[in-house]
Amino acid sequence: MVVLPPKPVGRPHQVGVTSTQKGVRYELREINTGEMRSSGVLGPKDKEVLINVKGPTELRATDIERLRVRIDGVPFLFPASAQGEVPVNFPDLETTPPIPDPVGTGQAPTKSKKKR
Repeated sequence: MVVLPPKPVGRPHQVGVTSTQKGVRYELREINTGEMRSSGVLGPKDKEVLINVKGPTELRATDIERLRVRIDGVPFLFPASAQGEVPVNFPDLETTPPIPDPVGTGQAPTKSKKKR
C-alpha cells in the first residue's frame, strides 16, 4: 500500500529570498509534502529569487541571519534565535493571524477601496 503525503492547505504564496553576504547557501522546502522548492547560493548582487509555495515552509541556510525574506511582498522578520544554520519555519499564511500594522495604529493593513 502506497501512502501519499497530505495535500497542502491554503493558497499559493510567493516567497522572495535575497542575501546581504556572498556565498550564502539556502534550501526552501514545503513541510507538508517534503518537496524541495528551491535551493542555491546567493550573493548581495543577485536578483531576488522568487519561489511559489503552498502551505507551511522551512528555510535552511548556512547563515540564516544574512538572508532577507519577503512573503507575498511583506518582509518576514526572523526570530532572534535564528542564527547560523538554525532552520526557520514559515507558517501557512491562511491559518495565521494578520501581520500587525507597522505604523502602530493597532489595525492590520487592509486593501484600500476606490472612491466613486
